[in-house]
Amino acid sequence: MKKYICIAAMGLSLLSSSCTDFLDTKPYDKITGDQTWSSEELTKSFVYSIYKDVMQSGLWLGAYGHQNSCWAESATKNAMTGTLNGSFWSRDRAELITNDDDYGWLNYGVLWRIHTAMDEIANSPIFSENFKTRVIGELKFLRAAHYFLYARQYGGMQIIDRVLSTEDDLQIPRASIGETYNFIIKDLKEAASVLPEAGEVERGRASSTAAYALLMRVANQAAAYVDGGSAQSNYYNEVISAGIAIGLNAEGSQLSPYESLFRSYETAVSAQEQIMVVERLKTNTSLYDTPMQYQGLWHAGNISEYAKEHFPINVTMNFWGMDRGSWPTQDLVDDYLVADTDGSIKYWEDASYVQTGTNVDEKMYFNRDRKRDLRFYTTILYDGCEYFNGQVRVYFRRDGNCSNSNSKINEGALEEYGRRAGDLDNYNSSTGYAMVKYHYDHIVSLPEPSSQKLDYCYSVFRYGEAYLNMAEAYLMKGDFENAKKYMIPTMVQHGGFSADKAKEYLSGKTGNGWNDSLFEAYKRERNVEMVYECNDRYWSLLRWGMRQSGGVSDGRYVQNGFVIPELVGPLRGIRISRDGLSYEFFEDNNAIGEARFSPKRYLIPVNRSFCMKSGVKQNPGWE
Repeated sequence: MKKYICIAAMGLSLLSSSCTDFLDTKPYDKITGDQTWSSEELTKSFVYSIYKDVMQSGLWLGAYGHQNSCWAESATKNAMTGTLNGSFWSRDRAELITNDDDYGWLNYGVLWRIHTAMDEIANSPIFSENFKTRVIGELKFLRAAHYFLYARQYGGMQIIDRVLSTEDDLQIPRASIGETYNFIIKDLKEAASVLPEAGEVERGRASSTAAYALLMRVANQAAAYVDGGSAQSNYYNEVISAGIAIGLNAEGSQLSPYESLFRSYETAVSAQEQIMVVERLKTNTSLYDTPMQYQGLWHAGNISEYAKEHFPINVTMNFWGMDRGSWPTQDLVDDYLVADTDGSIKYWEDASYVQTGTNVDEKMYFNRDRKRDLRFYTTILYDGCEYFNGQVRVYFRRDGNCSNSNSKINEGALEEYGRRAGDLDNYNSSTGYAMVKYHYDHIVSLPEPSSQKLDYCYSVFRYGEAYLNMAEAYLMKGDFENAKKYMIPTMVQHGGFSADKAKEYLSGKTGNGWNDSLFEAYKRERNVEMVYECNDRYWSLLRWGMRQSGGVSDGRYVQNGFVIPELVGPLRGIRISRDGLSYEFFEDNNAIGEARFSPKRYLIPVNRSFCMKSGVKQNPGWE
């Protein structure tokens, strides 16, 4: 452990994205420790560098504002990763984690910088009291945000709340999971009490609203893991109090159009719904640095003769490939509801269009009149959609211009047509869908990803999630009417359904058990709202499963914990006929195999070598 602290001390630098005049004219390596604390501006630059390391951390299973916050969707059955002949990162979904894997641990250097800044700021004779109060509040927010990433993965953590010296005992034991979550929540409440509200801070900086939004996320997780989701858990009261503090209401007045949050940088950064964002500017960002590089489609002309004749592509899309991205599955698509002919909201298979539609679009997608939940059209690219800034229409059907030749979409083509069919390069959709959430429409064709410079914005905390966190707390407490009250705003403002029909849809639903109708409706609503954001689906499923398991307690969940059905079994895709008139669903997996889940994964293993060096105790089931 001493090694980490020494490295942090020696590696102190001002790696900041801030653009103060001083930093523009003086090299970073010439700024001394004393200079760092000689002015409020230099101290802010030091703190900004901590923002980058916390909020843009690349933690695979749960990042905030990083490509992995999107790519990790393949840890669930919402997405198939890569092509059929490549395994890539979906090994997490396939239950191939071992205690030799390294999913990170507390960043001691980041904590050292946080605590050093707290000490220097608090003891400074030159800083104003307002500056001290605000920046120490930001540092507490950042410490809480950093700890939550790891507490969610591992449970109890080492509690480090000050600068450590070589005189300290550095074999720090893990605190209990309850102590760890309480430490995080205490920091967030203290930060919220002193920070300005979201509309009063610069973009990307912590606010009281951001602290409350993160507290809601944290406390719902804590309620399940610490208290087994008991209706009496005080963590649910913490969620509700935070929701009241940020002004959530039945009208959803803080929400913005869903498309504006994810399909354009300009609308994303200006949307009132955003509580906190992470931005990347074109000065140091290309398409290669964003999720678009791996969620986009590939086309270099190598498609079947039938596709060339019937579904021609007149642009080159030769700089994208699905090595690490995610093809949406039918499992995800099924969760998007439909407004039927009378306006009533239904599961799509129960809608009248399934019987009356003359082709697949009229039965399922409604490209012209958009009868499905509007979030579907912001998130999913489906057969027959315009793409690439309207320059081309893509087809994922059998022998389509963007259907993977090796997938079950084109299975049997040699026998049927005497040749391979669809996209012969094997880079395009293996499920019949592609992802367009977080995909900006203005992108043009260039030879390689690094040639496309662009500004980009990740949503870290927003009001849409806060409404659903509020709904979840009420749902788990058994207050079903208030749970419905806070589910309706996202259904209306983002899904495009009428408030009356949303109330009617939820009116007969009740219960918070796994198969109860209201809980199932909530799971579906949260999935379509939060897909591709901070790996929310994965952590929500684990949270709900841990509630079913009764909490971490003494570790018995490892043997008898709840097996989450949504994390088990093959992935599902759609195979549409060449003429687009009929469809069937299929089950498939890429090379890594189908989804599996054993209860010991509620807390993942600490790296075995790290355990041996640090004395940190391993999680149950991974010894």
